[in-house]
Amino acid sequence: MKKITSFTAVIAAISLLLSAPPTLAAKSNELSLIENYMSADQLDRKTQQLLSDELVKLVGKQNIQFIKIDTSFDPWVINGTIDGTGFADFTQRYDPDTNHVASTLIMYDTADLNKVMDNALRLKLDAFLKTFEDEDIFIKSGFLRFKANDQEHGHLLQNYWVIFGPSQQLYIDVDKGNQMSAILQYKIDDSYAWMTNIARNSLKTLGIPSVKAFDYTLFTVEGKDMLWQYRDDDNLNYVHIGSKTGKVWKVTNELGINWKNDADFKSLLPSPSSAKTKHYPSLYLQSDLYLVLS
Repeated sequence: MKKITSFTAVIAAISLLLSAPPTLAAKSNELSLIENYMSADQLDRKTQQLLSDELVKLVGKQNIQFIKIDTSFDPWVINGTIDGTGFADFTQRYDPDTNHVASTLIMYDTADLNKVMDNALRLKLDAFLKTFEDEDIFIKSGFLRFKANDQEHGHLLQNYWVIFGPSQQLYIDVDKGNQMSAILQYKIDDSYAWMTNIARNSLKTLGIPSVKAFDYTLFTVEGKDMLWQYRDDDNLNYVHIGSKTGKVWKVTNELGINWKNDADFKSLLPSPSSAKTKHYPSLYLQSDLYLVLS
């Protein structure tokens, strides 16, 4: 099987995960944007020490250089470099009103992985990668270290590593004993044909007439659980299939179907005989329509 070679999905997933501040869409007033940048010299010593302490917690004592502060965001965005065990760029989000570091992101080059990551964690990483059918399935293009200090910002993980490659990400949750999970994205044409047929037939159980149901599939691994997730670009259709068993676990269509009356509502449900034959334990209808299979 071939993985998608575009980095678009990786960057989008990481951006969503990190909850980074949005990029400014309007650039008509470039002068006002320039005025929002400050040099590192304008940071007072206490603030620099606070930012440095957060970095030291993650990388140890190394050469830290602050380069630029962008005050157009709230919190501020501060960029710089780290040089020592390995060279890296970092971004920190800092709230000047509360004198608080909201998050720290450190971006490394993949060549420095063995320098930066301790031996025990690297051995655990290697063992995790061997769970894949093809030992060369995961291509490392870079890796980062991230730590958030605010639970309310909605980060999926608060303290973790991300190792990423072409349309693939591997997460190491530091707060959960370096628990590892991975996501690999494939084009439908590069997925297993028999499993794709299962996914398409499963969607038909919801009465979806869509000709083009799926655009890509995600292979997800967390612990001993391996799952294929079939999806479309509009995030309307989902089918989850167990990798080892080929068993369908979930079928979802999020078209936001609205029904006029009880008769219209009932027309969306599978017939009793169909539900009995396929052993559907339950059907839930809210603003979307989805079916959980067992």
